[in-house]
Amino acid sequence: MRIDWSAAERFLAYADGETTLDAVWDHPAYDVVRSHAALLGRDLSRSDVARAMEGEETTFSRVEGLDEHRERIAAVLDHVRANEDAWTETIERHLTRVTPDADLSAVDVYLGIGYSLGVGLEPGAYLNLNAPLFLDVPREVLYTAIHESSHVVYERVHHARSEVGPDDFETREGQQRVFDTVFHTEAFATYTPLALRRADGNLGGRDHPIPRDYAVCSDSERLADLVAEYDAVREQLRAGPVDRERFLEYLFGGPRLPYRVGCALLARIEEKRSLDAVREAFYLDPTEFCERYDPLLGEFRDGA
Repeated sequence: MRIDWSAAERFLAYADGETTLDAVWDHPAYDVVRSHAALLGRDLSRSDVARAMEGEETTFSRVEGLDEHRERIAAVLDHVRANEDAWTETIERHLTRVTPDADLSAVDVYLGIGYSLGVGLEPGAYLNLNAPLFLDVPREVLYTAIHESSHVVYERVHHARSEVGPDDFETREGQQRVFDTVFHTEAFATYTPLALRRADGNLGGRDHPIPRDYAVCSDSERLADLVAEYDAVREQLRAGPVDRERFLEYLFGGPRLPYRVGCALLARIEEKRSLDAVREAFYLDPTEFCERYDPLLGEFRDGA
């Protein structure tokens, strides 16, 4: 596997007028971005990039404050370059801990500018270095690279993107399948850096959703509330489809159920069963995973 920061360098050159938008658009890092946007049914075009740079809110966006952040972005890039070999080994080691049979040779982690904080799909992982989380704490780049690389491995094993499309966000059966799939992949992506965060003593402590994911994992009272919300969402999806915005909130917003309940569930599988059980669970069908291990969430339910 490799860490590729050339997309960030190319984007900064574009921002300085030293290269073209086409040169940015044609970088394989933005293939990952386009694949993610298409999966969620979002239109993303070259003009979205250009308009985002003019301050408009577009599907691309997340380039706010780029001029002010230039020195800090450069510092993060320098930090990554200085630690490239060690970080590559660390990413591989933590992926291998969970999926020891996975082929990691062609997993690329692209560092770019714009769009989401991070995404991971079959073509590779993408991180937006303009994110304040990375600018404030460069080691979060490493944790997030592990997270998004886990998604890459998951996609290559499960072919999730080919089995789930935008239309599945609209029907009852589709929403159930999407929720189970997102729960499964986000559970593993959040869990995979957990051992490194524990070793670093970095399980929260920042007012940001991602560090808070890990603070929740050791907060039984908060987990009980989240499991109750998880149960309510599952019941709602069994009753019928919800509107698209509400469904996306179930997946990615607010309480971040797939991340937090999913990671807590895998931590309990490791604790109550074994690491081998976690490894086996990675290869389960997402719905089978949710059903098989749901009883381990019982300790957080009233009357359990």
